[in-house]
Amino acid sequence: MDIEFALLGDVVIRSRESEAVPGRSRDSEVVPGSPRQRCVLALLLVDVNRPLSLDTLVERIWGASPPRQASATLYSYISRLRALRMTPAEQEAWDIVRTSAGYVLRTDERRVDLVRFRTLVDQARTATSEEARGRYEEALALWRGRPFAGLSSEWLDGYRLTLEAEHLGVRIEHHELLLAQGRHADLVQPLAALSAAHPLDERIAHQHILALYRSGQPAAALAAYERVRSRVADELGSDPGPRLRELHRRMLVSDAQLLAVPPGRSPHAPAPDVEPPSRVPRQLPASPTGFIGRDDALKLLDAQAVAHADQNTPTVSVIGGMGGIGKTWLALRWAQEHGDEFPDGQLYAQLNGFSPGAEPARPQDVLHAFLVALGAVEHEMPADTEGRAALYRTLVARRRVLVLLDNARDSAQVLPLLPGSPGCLTLVTSRNRLSGLKVRSGAGSVDLGVLPDTESSRLFARRMGTARDAAEPALQDIVRSCAGLPLALDIAAAHAVSLPVDALDHLAQELRDPRTRLDALDAGDVSTNLRVLFSSSHHALDEESAHVFRLMGLSPLQDIALPALAHLVDRTTAQTRRALRVLQEACLVRQHLPGRYHMHDLVRLYAEEEAARLPERLRGRLTYRLVDFYARTAHAAHRVLDPHRTAEDPLPAEPPEFTPQAFDDADSALAWFEAEYTALEGIAETARRHGIHSAVCRLTWSLHTFRWRRGLFAESIQAWHSALEAATALDDLSLAAHTRQRLAVALAQAGRYEEALPHLSDALAYFGESADITGLTRTQHALAEVHVRLGAYESALPHFAEALDGYRRLGNQVGESNVLNGTGWALARLGRFTDGEEHCLQALPLLQQHRDGEGQASTWDTLGHIARHTGRTERALHAYGEALTHFQAIGNTNRAADTWSTLGDLHAERGETDGAREAWTAARDLYRTQRRHAAAARMASNLATGRADDGNQVKER
Repeated sequence: MDIEFALLGDVVIRSRESEAVPGRSRDSEVVPGSPRQRCVLALLLVDVNRPLSLDTLVERIWGASPPRQASATLYSYISRLRALRMTPAEQEAWDIVRTSAGYVLRTDERRVDLVRFRTLVDQARTATSEEARGRYEEALALWRGRPFAGLSSEWLDGYRLTLEAEHLGVRIEHHELLLAQGRHADLVQPLAALSAAHPLDERIAHQHILALYRSGQPAAALAAYERVRSRVADELGSDPGPRLRELHRRMLVSDAQLLAVPPGRSPHAPAPDVEPPSRVPRQLPASPTGFIGRDDALKLLDAQAVAHADQNTPTVSVIGGMGGIGKTWLALRWAQEHGDEFPDGQLYAQLNGFSPGAEPARPQDVLHAFLVALGAVEHEMPADTEGRAALYRTLVARRRVLVLLDNARDSAQVLPLLPGSPGCLTLVTSRNRLSGLKVRSGAGSVDLGVLPDTESSRLFARRMGTARDAAEPALQDIVRSCAGLPLALDIAAAHAVSLPVDALDHLAQELRDPRTRLDALDAGDVSTNLRVLFSSSHHALDEESAHVFRLMGLSPLQDIALPALAHLVDRTTAQTRRALRVLQEACLVRQHLPGRYHMHDLVRLYAEEEAARLPERLRGRLTYRLVDFYARTAHAAHRVLDPHRTAEDPLPAEPPEFTPQAFDDADSALAWFEAEYTALEGIAETARRHGIHSAVCRLTWSLHTFRWRRGLFAESIQAWHSALEAATALDDLSLAAHTRQRLAVALAQAGRYEEALPHLSDALAYFGESADITGLTRTQHALAEVHVRLGAYESALPHFAEALDGYRRLGNQVGESNVLNGTGWALARLGRFTDGEEHCLQALPLLQQHRDGEGQASTWDTLGHIARHTGRTERALHAYGEALTHFQAIGNTNRAADTWSTLGDLHAERGETDGAREAWTAARDLYRTQRRHAAAARMASNLATGRADDGNQVKER
């Protein structure tokens, strides 16, 4: 089967069967789904066999404002596209796979009409005249309309214009060839139509006028020139360019040479060999000593060189990364290793893109130096940049020259310095990623990150030589403090190599302390001072991006989500995303997960220093904005995650300063807590440290359900202690009493029952004095649960009864049903299984009516326990299965682990070994992630012995 992908017109998949297949045409054309789905296919085909990150795909499809479920929608589109591969031949011919770098459509790139078009054009440009004509015609025949017809996105619309400009350029080349072959009469009508469509394109006008003149229509040619001249004057206020004016002059004097067809070669055939330069430059600096690691980056540079050689195009590779990451070292190492492959010369230029105290090098000055190195003499040196670049490309044409452009500022500085011929290779290093260069010249990229720990230790040890034992604790601390940055390791080693032990410990302490770390990483000049290094990158930014960078230094978080940062800097999400793109381009910030951004540790220290320069009141106000964003968003997420237990949370009332993020359902709220939990802990600590007491309380209440469901008992207890201190500082007695009650619940969940009871007694006393029915009811419920956990089931029953009465008086049916379930559990533990089951069966319909997943799960768990202990094992399996389904649906991995454990025991009792092992394994894995080590050990014992541990038969909830 032959399969083709069409982009140059409607986006379709064409196939041709080599043999007839019943019920299917030998030639078929598939329109692959909805317009958005075809957009996804088109984007993957434009970069065929190259990965596109999820973030890039989302942006190219939906632009700056993707829908909330963009990722899920994209997964669906890709799944549907893969489903189009219905036959084994189609499945072998192409596929869409996910790699660590993103999604990639893998196929023979010759199946894509855009790739075939470009390949044929490249072949035409180096072919003989007659062969070139055939190649051009074959290439142009692939166009069946506007690229990506019927599809629209901001990125596709822009790229469509780029392709149409490319198509027009190829048509012009084709016409130039036909004119050179004397086929001017055939071109008059096509060029007339093309000129009408592009009235200001002087290349087309020149060809049209020349075709008319050579076809024996000089008057029509002059009239056509006059129309162009008039149009240019009216719309642009200028005369036509010199080439068109020269054609007009020659027609006026009836220049006979205009009628002569140039002899025989394609206008794009290779130029005759030029004389070799009078000297062969060898300008590369010395190869770096002590080079460590970077094997993957060296291999990637090798691969990029081979790929461009295969395509017969000049190679350009951009090595990007933050200052001090080792870009120049890598470039020099590769260049010196491969220098023999470029016998016609190696050129080097320091472009001073980010050199402190130096202006960026001007391209025309660099070109002057290159031309001198290549043997050009001063009197033939063009004065302008464009002329020098043209002479430079001429002198290196058809030669093998390596060019290293070090420390580039931006793409505009680099573009004039690129050779234009196959066989040449250019390495560019920059603190900017130079994405524009990648788009305009097809440059490959090598993004350098920090060194791994082992390579950092090796580099530091090599710099220290044999003077010290690299395993000394102080030296290990020094290496860790350098955070994998090669320049930092070099500076630290230079300081450490001759220090005595006491002074070495002092250096390690300086580097451990964030307040003095950057001071210690200064070797005495601007090129070996990290603070100066980061400052030069910072001050190269535009004002808006520099502002965002500085304010990121106020965040206490290791990484930050886009909405939170947008709120901190008081910009829209789109404005903040644009600034972050600039910071990413400058290698000051990295998007390590979709929508989440972080800085290198040492860059963060510099950003914090810059933020500290802001006025103190402004810093305080901005810190409050960030804390308030997280506190209010967490509260909004909690209300969706567990609406039945948050409706009456006694949080202090505050006027809303913004509308927090909306959550569609409990799953999206749970996903937000998962993604932001580490950040929320950091924000809570910031709120505590800055005395933002209301936020400490709001965060603690909002995180309660998530911590309970994840089994994070120690963190929960610590947070409730902080919240109690905050409520006391607010002098809010009611909030303090409610917080004591929740602290007691957290202590009981962790098995610290004796500590829980005094807090509950204090809360009960306050609520009784203040006649707070809600507080009394909740506290009675909590006292009942604590007594259950203590095994005092009879003592628990009166508290359950008080709580049941309270919830009924409040009209809280969810609370009522959960108390019924708790009573059912206590009765079952007393052996009163029938009474217990009746209570649970009263609770279950209410819980189902109110869609309380937590309560339903717990009630099914009780019913499973009762069925198991009354000999109804099938019913027990069903009930525990229902409990597990509900616990998993709400993300309660804490209770899910216990349920898996019980299911394993039940299967073991029934002699179902495989079922038992599967359940115990699931329980063990969950216990390990929750750091419940004793429970995990019991599961490991069960798996080893094949039977349940006797101590694992009944677990209080």
